[in-house]
Amino acid sequence: MLAAVAVSLESSLIDAQPLQVEPTGNGFTHGYRVTLSDAAGATSDHTVFVETSPPEVTRPGVLALSNPATGERVDVWVYPADPALPALRTAVYAEAAGVVLARLGLPVDGLRVSLAAYRPGKRAVVRVDTTGTAYFLKVVRPPAAQPLQARHTLWREAGVPVPAVLGWSEEGLVALEALAGSELIGVLDRIDRPDALLDHIEALGEAIARVPSVSSARASLVRRVDWYEERLIEQMPAHDGLIERTARTIARRFAAGGSPPPSRTVHGDLHLAQLLVDPQNPTVITGVLDIDTSGWGDPADDAAALYAHLIATVVHDGGSRATVRARRASVLADGWRRRWYRAAETGFVDRAHAIAATQLLGHALSRSAAGSGGASALLERAHRVVNADERPLTASSW
Repeated sequence: MLAAVAVSLESSLIDAQPLQVEPTGNGFTHGYRVTLSDAAGATSDHTVFVETSPPEVTRPGVLALSNPATGERVDVWVYPADPALPALRTAVYAEAAGVVLARLGLPVDGLRVSLAAYRPGKRAVVRVDTTGTAYFLKVVRPPAAQPLQARHTLWREAGVPVPAVLGWSEEGLVALEALAGSELIGVLDRIDRPDALLDHIEALGEAIARVPSVSSARASLVRRVDWYEERLIEQMPAHDGLIERTARTIARRFAAGGSPPPSRTVHGDLHLAQLLVDPQNPTVITGVLDIDTSGWGDPADDAAALYAHLIATVVHDGGSRATVRARRASVLADGWRRRWYRAAETGFVDRAHAIAATQLLGHALSRSAAGSGGASALLERAHRVVNADERPLTASSW
């Protein structure tokens, strides 16, 4: 497929290295760093994305390839020509970004842009530095820009510290202020009072719940547990029995939790990188990022997402004894799960355990599809948490 892309660019493929894998729709989007050589022998590097479950439409700038034997189709495109995020091509080039930002009345003197985060087909964050200030551009699908800026306004009015919107465009750009603070994931090794941090996260969840919403949050990942089961068995056939047992237990435990209470706003994708803290006192939350998927939802989703991200951090760092950060993440995960049993709402504990296990299946799938390690450890963690019937019996210590 990558060789066909090279031909379409009147070049030949010299080298290809995998970069990332993003679950999308019913398949994946695979990113590759490729080196091409043109007719004159000059080489150039490009980032190419391959979608295994593309929409049944023809999209400009996208190369559609089909397997004659199976009829299966993939769509291929070259960054930054993301067909779902047309504004990305503007945001990542300083000259083009400067025109749009000046039109929005934003500072552009000495403009420099750098990609801070990117999920193909979903959203991107571009850092903008000027002579006197810095801010961020959130790149989203065009219909999402206006609702996102309205959501930021609602959250700020409710007292939740999200970035202020500096301007937005219908093309899918939302300019956001740069908040003070450090990402929690980056200062975990400096957390010496885990309960104080968890107190602040709990208080944040309560504040978010009171924010008015006009739409539902992103659908819970637990609704796709069958899809995760199928994809994991494809990627990890040696673990098919464990995967099937875990998925069946998730479905049973989630059903046992019943329906969540109505009218609660949730973040929708809460994890360590979404929370900013005071670098001098990292148990104090100073900012909340990426509220794109927020809305009416189940508080158990946010609780489970945070827990699963903590466990994924432990596994990524090689186990709870491997690094200071992993040990901190392990203690926080224990303490966070212990707090689930304080919930007054019947069913919260069962739903939180089921959703956390599903989140861990998602982490395992991403690791496995990307060819990186830790997938089997995450699968085992998912099995353990969905079968956990009791709160942690003893408080962990540093």
